[in-house]
Amino acid sequence: MRTAWIGAVLSTVLLTASAAHAQQAGVFDRWLNQEAPECVPVSAFKSVSTVTDLTTEQFQFVRALYVALPPISKQLPPGDHAIMASAGDEVMLALVDGNQACARFLAPDFIQQMLIKVGAGEVAHIGTPV
Repeated sequence: MRTAWIGAVLSTVLLTASAAHAQQAGVFDRWLNQEAPECVPVSAFKSVSTVTDLTTEQFQFVRALYVALPPISKQLPPGDHAIMASAGDEVMLALVDGNQACARFLAPDFIQQMLIKVGAGEVAHIGTPV
């Protein structure tokens, strides 16, 4: 009887952990994993998030970030503008060519803050604390 009770408790804990892990999967995961198509229509992001067009300066910032992310690219990524897709606490940045996002990545909070500053035209000068 005790073994059955322990088994039931263990099963419940494992199922709860499994469900919690499934809920933690991000809204953008399907477009960021290894099996994701190379390019995705921007309309797909609009179905699950708020999509904001970025300024020309922000586009250049996102493009530079994308090139520097591992694996480091030796060529410019495709795209003539950038978008920010927001859903809950997640933000995905994407470089867009026409209506196709072919270069995309999640943006941590500090990148989002820098992107806002770039959009506001802020600059840092020598000696400015980072």
